[in-house]
Amino acid sequence: MKKYAVLSLILCFVMLFVFAGCGEKSESSDTPAKDVVLSDILSEINAEFSISEDDMMAVETTEDLELFYNVAPEDVKQFAAQTTKNTATDIAEIILVEAVDSAAADRVFEALEYRYSSQRDLCASYSAELLAIIDKCSVERNGNVVSLIMSNDVKEIKAFYNAFFE
Repeated sequence: MKKYAVLSLILCFVMLFVFAGCGEKSESSDTPAKDVVLSDILSEINAEFSISEDDMMAVETTEDLELFYNVAPEDVKQFAAQTTKNTATDIAEIILVEAVDSAAADRVFEALEYRYSSQRDLCASYSAELLAIIDKCSVERNGNVVSLIMSNDVKEIKAFYNAFFE
């Protein structure tokens, strides 16, 4: 009997570690490793990945950020965001938000998670191809900076983006 108790305890720990590694949320301390200017990062992403301003619509005000993403202006220290102009055939969206504090970052994370879920549900209803792209995407957090990057090149863009915080 004692063997089974020890074995089940070991299996519980193994399962805990397995499931802990499966989450998409990426979180670190309350502040990013470096001071960053999100608009500069977005410009560099656009240049590096040949993202044309003609294909994208910039989100320029905190009022628009609230309208499109339900992110409260008082939670925002700085942001840079853009979305594709042709949402019927493309899923391309980059939202980078630095929150004023950790509690605000939690709220921003929740708002961008809702946006991600909404976009995923929309794609699931009409495009298996776009759904496959969005399923590779996620909301991530680096200190008080929260990001949602949805793109066909998401893996490469995230790696490029995350290098700014190292």
